[in-house]
Amino acid sequence: MESGNNSMVKLTSTNYSIWRPMMEDLLYCKDLFDPIDVDKTKKDDMPTKPEKMTDKEWEKLKRKTLGTIRQWIDISIFNHVSQETEPLELWRKLEGLYERKTAHNKASLIKRLVSLKLKPGW
Repeated sequence: MESGNNSMVKLTSTNYSIWRPMMEDLLYCKDLFDPIDVDKTKKDDMPTKPEKMTDKEWEKLKRKTLGTIRQWIDISIFNHVSQETEPLELWRKLEGLYERKTAHNKASLIKRLVSLKLKPGW
């Protein structure tokens, strides 16, 4: 792995809110964000291939984006998204799985809050 990825964390069932902005930053830094960059208000919106890019280059960029996202997904949840072949579809599936305000997410948050401890000297 590249040394620039040292602070990136793998997505688990409890850290989506932290993982997502970190993944977005990583994709921006590697110029891999275009394949998932769409208007979020339009549910069926698909990313547009840049005019200067050939179809082959666009497909390669999408595959690199997909691979980069996948390598930062924990094996425990990888099977839920392993069939996705388009980066935007993978991104939307992860949003659907982890961005919802479900009872599980709320319980997980409460568990994390309860386990917080004040450090001595604060």
